[in-house]
Amino acid sequence: MAYAGKTGRNSTLGSALAILLLVAVIVVTAVYVALNPGILESLAHLALVVIVILIIAAVIIYLAVAILAVPYYAAKGEEYQTDASYDLDDVEPVREKDSEKKDD
Repeated sequence: MAYAGKTGRNSTLGSALAILLLVAVIVVTAVYVALNPGILESLAHLALVVIVILIIAAVIIYLAVAILAVPYYAAKGEEYQTDASYDLDDVEPVREKDSEKKDD
């Protein structure tokens, strides 16, 4: 059974031309790189420099955070209970209990 209502259609010419232009740019770029292989070497060198810079920046940020954490850690201090015994002889085994039953 066909839909009896009114239908419309939008043109896809614009997006088809954009896809065709993108394919043409990719083909032209591939041909240009094939005719000038020195470009790949330059791009690889540039990529290597960018990666090294990113790694150095990450290390610097990590060290800065680590150095800034030391005064916070020193000022925070250590917290412990003064009225508790941590002797292993005082440890009691945990009794198994049924989780479905409630103690009264």
